[in-house]
Amino acid sequence: MKIVIVGSGAIGSLYGAFLSRYKDNEIILVGRNPHVAAIQSHGLKIEGVLGEHLFHLKAINHAREVSKADLVIVTTKTYDTVTAARSARHLIDAGAHVLLIQNGLGTEEMVAKELDTTKVLRATTCMGALHDSPGVVRVTGCGLTEIGSRFAENYTLVEELSNMFKEVGFDVKSSENIEGVVWTKTLVNCGINPVGALTGLTNGEVYNNKGLRGLVVTLVNEAVQVVKALGIELTTDDPVRYALGTAKATGDNINSMLQDIRAGKRTEIDAITGEVIRLAKEFGLDTPSSESVYALVKAIESKYLDNGEAASESDIFEIEELVRTVTTS
Repeated sequence: MKIVIVGSGAIGSLYGAFLSRYKDNEIILVGRNPHVAAIQSHGLKIEGVLGEHLFHLKAINHAREVSKADLVIVTTKTYDTVTAARSARHLIDAGAHVLLIQNGLGTEEMVAKELDTTKVLRATTCMGALHDSPGVVRVTGCGLTEIGSRFAENYTLVEELSNMFKEVGFDVKSSENIEGVVWTKTLVNCGINPVGALTGLTNGEVYNNKGLRGLVVTLVNEAVQVVKALGIELTTDDPVRYALGTAKATGDNINSMLQDIRAGKRTEIDAITGEVIRLAKEFGLDTPSSESVYALVKAIESKYLDNGEAASESDIFEIEELVRTVTTS
């Protein structure tokens, strides 16, 4: 299978590297320099909990450099999804399916509408990876990847891809309830990510702090209201316990929102907490704590985006200050 991975940062590079081991797969990474240039010159180094590996893969800067593919995997941030899909429109128009491996809500609908196609699959992942330096990805944690599609005609491919991912060493499940999978992951992200981002703490440090643990519970419960209003079937019977269990199990992880703030990048808060708030308003539901953490993350984000400077230590809230700010709003 010829697979083009658009947005080949840490996660995209990780999947691409190991998928290159499957049978006669041809993998092409599409990303930015200096990461792409380093891969072209020295190969892609994967290190961390999966061991040390060196992969020699084709890496390019633009999807238009490829004329045909069987599958396009998009691993960009949610706010870049439509742009990434447009860049590979010629491949999808020629018959390729697109698999979105991302956080957040609504990306499948956006791509299906933008490209006027139902060849859209979706996946969530609990893999942890950091882009340490150009050409180097460090794997920080291993977790479940779930693949599905809202379009029933894609389910044969869902099973094929699930088997492929398993064969190269990933923990993977196929799902006929991908909407429930996405929402279950989003509930975890709603609870953990903004709290870690605002405090500068790892998932485990958030879990071990009583005040922050209570804040996570509140944020998850506010999002659960929306899930119930939408009538979505989650993949867990106890989303609060699931979110806390995830924080504990991934204790050393620096969540992606905190990584973005430290790097001075735009976060995915709009596609996570922002979407929960938007949907809650449609149903007349109150989400005061979600609105508070959303405003705080956006304030920090806008400061460095406007100034062109990464977040400083002064931008991170002390635990007591954060809990007080959120719970008294």
